[in-house]
Amino acid sequence: MKKNNTIEEINISINNLLEEWNISREHNDKIVTYVIGLQLKKIRLVNKMTQTRVSKTINVSFQQIQKYEKGQNLCSAINLLALSEYFNVTFDYWVKPIIMKDLTLLSKRRENGFIQRQDFVAR
Repeated sequence: MKKNNTIEEINISINNLLEEWNISREHNDKIVTYVIGLQLKKIRLVNKMTQTRVSKTINVSFQQIQKYEKGQNLCSAINLLALSEYFNVTFDYWVKPIIMKDLTLLSKRRENGFIQRQDFVAR
């Protein structure tokens, strides 16, 4: 597996992950966690910041930032909001690669006035 030390390596890793979309719900959860972590690492590298500096902005340890970046832990919504403010990006930045590939979790179908869920359909 790539070390993801450059923006190019990160982008390749994200694309490779997205090719695995919709194997299962559990796998999609892992992909989202990895994509968010890689997006964090990418924006941190672009801004030439250390994990320690970023960790202080959201009051977590640098080890937690490491875990986010490696896809081991999912960053909470409140921390993503704080990071969005800090890096001056919109909240959708964190999942933008998924959105740009037009991948979906649900296919909505209306029956009797209700939206019914169908599992994990990639468009």
